[in-house]
Amino acid sequence: MCGHFFVEEKQHMHKRNSSALGVIGVIGLAIFFFLSGISMAQNKSIAVIDMQKVVRNCKAGKKAVKELNKKFESLKKQLQAKQKEIQAFKADLDKKAPLMSEEARAEKERQYKKMLRDFKDKSDDAQYEMRQAEAKKMEPILKKLEKVVNKIGKERHYLIILEKNMPGLYYVAPGADITQEVIKIFDSQS
Repeated sequence: MCGHFFVEEKQHMHKRNSSALGVIGVIGLAIFFFLSGISMAQNKSIAVIDMQKVVRNCKAGKKAVKELNKKFESLKKQLQAKQKEIQAFKADLDKKAPLMSEEARAEKERQYKKMLRDFKDKSDDAQYEMRQAEAKKMEPILKKLEKVVNKIGKERHYLIILEKNMPGLYYVAPGADITQEVIKIFDSQS
């Protein structure tokens, strides 16, 4: 009975090892064909693009950033005015608190806390509004840029076009960076 167990276990281990070797073999073949396919692709290469730089430097991106900065400054002024109002209220409260009755001081403290909550809500609303405005302004630009990058990729027979600032990309040959070319083509289409 023990001998039968060892024979079954040995056959089971052999099947596991065979399937593991099969998987490793398939992966090895896939890597081989992938690498040989890359080396056989004579006119194909890899390029990088700095999308942030494209957006900051193309005409449409500059215009969008300028408009977003105006909106940001307007919201910032509103928040700063509210913040000054709160600071003045707090300074006045601190100055007069020793002379106030307990009830009056408690009421002023409640008003102050309400002002702080309102300010936080306004600040959160302003951040949300800026994110929405940025998405609205940048989405059409990014869609057009995607078309330009795809066109360049097809015309120049690139295998891959990567974001230059992505993690893990430590070296890029200067000739592989197509950022300026994308800006030039994008601006000529606008």
